[in-house]
Amino acid sequence: MQEELFTAKAAQSFAYEIKKDSAVIRRCFSHDTTAEIPDEVDGYPVTEIGPYAFSRHLDEQELEKEIDSGQVKLYIPEAFAGSVQLSSPLCGDDLEEIRLPKGIRRVGRYCFYNCNRLHRIQFYGQLSDWGSGVFTGCHHMENMCVYTDPNGKSYLKDVLDELPESLRVQYFQQKDPEGGKEQFEEAHLVFPEFYEEGVENTPARILETHVHGSGISYRNSFQSRKFDFYQYDLLFPYAEALESPKLVADLVLGRLRWPLGLTQKAKEQYETYMEKHTEEIAGLLIDGRDMDGIRWLVEFLKGSSQFEKSMAMMADHASRASYPEAVSLIMSSGPREKKGKKKRLEL
Repeated sequence: MQEELFTAKAAQSFAYEIKKDSAVIRRCFSHDTTAEIPDEVDGYPVTEIGPYAFSRHLDEQELEKEIDSGQVKLYIPEAFAGSVQLSSPLCGDDLEEIRLPKGIRRVGRYCFYNCNRLHRIQFYGQLSDWGSGVFTGCHHMENMCVYTDPNGKSYLKDVLDELPESLRVQYFQQKDPEGGKEQFEEAHLVFPEFYEEGVENTPARILETHVHGSGISYRNSFQSRKFDFYQYDLLFPYAEALESPKLVADLVLGRLRWPLGLTQKAKEQYETYMEKHTEEIAGLLIDGRDMDGIRWLVEFLKGSSQFEKSMAMMADHASRASYPEAVSLIMSSGPREKKGKKKRLEL
């Protein structure tokens, strides 16, 4: 029965139900580790992801009964007709990344329950309902990509509040459309981790909750679901004091390379840190094999009094990291020795 119900194509297929002329995704079937939810299935716009949709705790037998009764339907992309192979539910530890379509309005409760290898999610500002416990049991989330709505709002804060781990967010803020075409400005943000600790207050006979780390403050850098760059940048001294040098370097790089909403005062504080920690920041880019970032740093350092010393340091680091492409780029960008004038012999 299981094989008959979930025979799918090499591409992803979905179990869905119809609700108010739109589709609710109940299950995804794929051999891949990335789920890319389509904008529509069988002509119905996809607006919701059902409860436990990507969790192994979904009642598979109940889902089969709903499919048998016609309450839940199966969607298989027409482009893959004729190339049939068995596909299994994409859920639990098999899921590593998910991309939600623009039309998604709601993510059901415990949608990613115990998807412990899930590390990246993409979603849009039209999302307006986030169920309880969506990320329960997800302890390896690292990256997010979010696109705001035309008013610059999104559900990013609600998502961040559920995840105490350090997170890197690729943030796209929608500009006023020109000619009806969507345009976005990009920022790269880092949200440090935080954790809560229960401390007993014996005289008062109560248990107090103490929050550690700068991450909780960074997660409050919002005004009515709109991200506040000014408030975010004001928190930098706390991150510098409390967080690891690697995380701080990553945060500084993100704000200077993609300076959306960056004031002159905030820019100067990040540049000051950059000047004092050039070696750490260069090492982050070189070890991450980020060639575009290395090019950016070389251009950023040009004109600095320490430019020659920085280039030598970067070239040495790239050499030790066995990264010849970076060594070549750095050496070709460094200061060149001036050719001396030929001496003339006069009689």
